[in-house]
Amino acid sequence: MKTSPSAHLDVRGLVTAIVLGTVGALTILILPGFVMLVGAQSGLDDRHLGFVAAWDINSMAATIGLATFLISRFNWRHLALAGLVLIALGDILTSLSHGYPALVAARICAGAGEGLGVGVSFAALGSAANPDRAFGIYLVVCLTVAAAILAVLPSAQLRFGAGSVFVAIGVITLASAALLPWLPARNPRAASWADAPPPVSKALAVAGLMGVFLNFIAEGAMWSYFGRIGAASGVAPVTIGAAMGLSSFSGIGGALLAITVVNRLGRIVPLAVSGVISVLSFWLLHGHVTATVLITAGVLLNFGWNMAQPLFSGVCADADAQGRVVVAMGCIQTVGFGLGPAIAALTLRDDNFLPVIWMSIGVLAVSLLVVIGGLKASASRTAAYAPPAST
Repeated sequence: MKTSPSAHLDVRGLVTAIVLGTVGALTILILPGFVMLVGAQSGLDDRHLGFVAAWDINSMAATIGLATFLISRFNWRHLALAGLVLIALGDILTSLSHGYPALVAARICAGAGEGLGVGVSFAALGSAANPDRAFGIYLVVCLTVAAAILAVLPSAQLRFGAGSVFVAIGVITLASAALLPWLPARNPRAASWADAPPPVSKALAVAGLMGVFLNFIAEGAMWSYFGRIGAASGVAPVTIGAAMGLSSFSGIGGALLAITVVNRLGRIVPLAVSGVISVLSFWLLHGHVTATVLITAGVLLNFGWNMAQPLFSGVCADADAQGRVVVAMGCIQTVGFGLGPAIAALTLRDDNFLPVIWMSIGVLAVSLLVVIGGLKASASRTAAYAPPAST
């Protein structure tokens, strides 16, 4: 089955891109459950489990960066198929591995496949007629799938064993390759380029990538220490778990709101609102935190975060019609998310999380100012070069 060329990604291509991106991002989406599974499979200590997860995520980030240069040169279906095969191979090797070196090798393999999958997925989603909405739907699906898997993972591990769960994930990954004929072989927008693709909007590209990078540093810092902040205030572990679960579900609402209002309000107003919500969630976590405040802060944190993500994705998609900037965004997100906890750790003083909160608020504010400034600069440039209206 061949996909007929069109100006934008069609519905079947959108479904395939969402499935491909969800499979590619699954390790990050279910990271606590993934660490639990690897621990049950190998018996490694917490320190080595963290390193295994880091190798997977770093491999993924590096390959997304590589995909930035591959998506304009190679068939998208071939790249996606290679990614799915690498993910499945890495999961099956994980089910057979017990020592640290073997597990690292298996997860590097899986991470490389994840990076290819996410890279092609982001390029395809960015070619949709409304990239903000396409990425918003993708986020909703990701969060729903992650919540469902995390809910059943403990019982599945107990009943079938960690190795069998990894094999099952690998088989499902390979099965998703059946959808690849629906994926365009290249950017569907290329059909409308007469001589050459339109140039990259440098203002939007720089603003979008820098904004995403800083935003994920801030959000990653606060989310990584969310549980520790609750524990330092004496909140019960069960309540902390419930707060994180509700927080994840609230992210679905944030993404849905973004894709609902973007056509009517544009991007600047929703981005500003998401920033206010995020800053409020950060500030609620200072000082002594009660269970009610922790739950409220968690709900607001993921709501504001996921409200901003589709809008950032739309900015990066508009910056480059070939999709390279939006693919680079996937790499930038992953790196920023990993740097956030490390930068936060440098600001910690005993059990005082206030420096982390102030740092995150400042970085988040700068990220939004950069993106909003880029949007306004791009709008002014477009207006300046627009042809005069005919009388």
